[in-house]
Amino acid sequence: MTISSSTDDLSSNETTDVDNNASSSSLPILTLQTDTLDHNIQYEQLERQIEELNKELNESKSAEKRAHDERDKYSHMYNRLNERFLAFEQKQLDQMRRILNILTSDQYKILYERHDDYRRSQRAFTSPSTSILLPSSLNETLNDSDRTIDYQKTESDWNTLLTQISELMDFAEKFTAKYAEQAEENNKLRLLNSQKQDENVKLLVDLSLSKAEHEKEHQLRNQFEKQFIEANQVIEQDHSKRLQKLRNYASLADDEGDILLSSLIKKAEKNDIDFREMKLNYETVFTEQANHIKKLIKERELLHLYNQRLEVENASLAARTNDDETIRLLTYASQSPTSYEEACNLISQLREQIIQQIKIRDKLRHDIEQLQHSHNTDIREREQIEQLFNRDLTAAKDEIVILRSVQSEYEHVSSVKKNLERQLEECMNELIKAKTVVHSLTNQVKEKIEQISSEKEKLNEDNAGLRVQIQKLKIDFENSESVQHDFVKLSQALQVQLEEIRNSENELRWKPEEDFSECQRCHAQFSVTWRKHHCRKLLFTFESITIDFAFFLSVFFFL
Repeated sequence: MTISSSTDDLSSNETTDVDNNASSSSLPILTLQTDTLDHNIQYEQLERQIEELNKELNESKSAEKRAHDERDKYSHMYNRLNERFLAFEQKQLDQMRRILNILTSDQYKILYERHDDYRRSQRAFTSPSTSILLPSSLNETLNDSDRTIDYQKTESDWNTLLTQISELMDFAEKFTAKYAEQAEENNKLRLLNSQKQDENVKLLVDLSLSKAEHEKEHQLRNQFEKQFIEANQVIEQDHSKRLQKLRNYASLADDEGDILLSSLIKKAEKNDIDFREMKLNYETVFTEQANHIKKLIKERELLHLYNQRLEVENASLAARTNDDETIRLLTYASQSPTSYEEACNLISQLREQIIQQIKIRDKLRHDIEQLQHSHNTDIREREQIEQLFNRDLTAAKDEIVILRSVQSEYEHVSSVKKNLERQLEECMNELIKAKTVVHSLTNQVKEKIEQISSEKEKLNEDNAGLRVQIQKLKIDFENSESVQHDFVKLSQALQVQLEEIRNSENELRWKPEEDFSECQRCHAQFSVTWRKHHCRKLLFTFESITIDFAFFLSVFFFL
């Protein structure tokens, strides 16, 4: 009974040790479960933040694209209006050149004087004949009446010519006024263009700053990627070692451990896939931003070239106008009369020129009609252009308002982007901290697993020694049972012998064999081959050869 109780105690100790080992092994599994849940929650939060960042980046890209399209539209409208206006100015200049090529030098003088008188009087005269007093006063001094009659006849023609010239001057003045209006409009457009250029410069500065920030972010990203790759390598190595140990441990653990290991492996693979996708998305965003910056730089260069071309054209036009005015002044100064005779000669020359001009009048009328027709068509075209220009101006104003709103949105988006980048940096820092925590936890888990494995090996050795002891105890127990059984049999035999002895107190007893070393009859020494026999009647020990079987009843015992 004692041996069975000892075996029961040993088995109970073994079960308690196994339970303790199982509980100690279940503790790291539970800690691993809690850590994995925390990391999964943090990873889901990071995924959400990254999705929000991607959405806001897409929105900012769409806003930039809209602003770019609207700017292209406005520049196209401006180029179209500028081309139309330049074509209109070219037509007007060609017409004026045609008129000026037809006129002579004297007519240039008259036009210049008429233009000066016209500006001095400010439209105060009533008829063009009042302005021609000098030729009439000169002709009053002449004595020849025929010449005065001829001069009076030619004066009407002269007045008609001057009326035509005054109409041309009015037309030229209107043209100059319209040209001044167009110049003002051009100045306004140039101011708008300069404003747009300033805005483009600001945008380019912002883009350069964003590019520099992006390069810094790219460098930081490369550093983080290197650190992340190194950490991933270390984590993968640790992960592979841990997986091997966990697989070795899982072969001895329950099905729950297998399920947890499979879930952890799946989550690790999923995290790797998500990280690769994030990396690809970031590379695509970087390439798109680089292409956009290149496009903006090309557009800036084109706008700069266009502005240079406009400045060159304006300078050339200003130089032409200044040169024409100086030539006219010099010719007028050189050809002005200094005496009475020169004035008479000049009058005769003017008469001849007027006769020639009468011939040319018809041509001029025809040309004037054509010019009036073309002028009317030009006025219509100009009105149409003005209508289109007004429409375009209203559209441009609306677009400017839209662009300002887009600019405000862009600034808001850029501020949001900066905030999101800060949040992303914070998330990256948190992720790095989480990785360090995970690394420390994995090291702790590894140490615990190593401790558990060493304790397990010790327990296995102790269990092997206890099993050997149990087997020995079992053998001893079996031997003790057989000995007890033999003792029981012996005790029973002894009890029977005691009873027989008690019953046979009055009977004769055998003498002990140790007292006899030889036969009592023939005195032969006993040996292994010479067996001892007993006689019930004589109660002595005899040799087997010398025994008379008639005197002995039976053979009882032999050594």
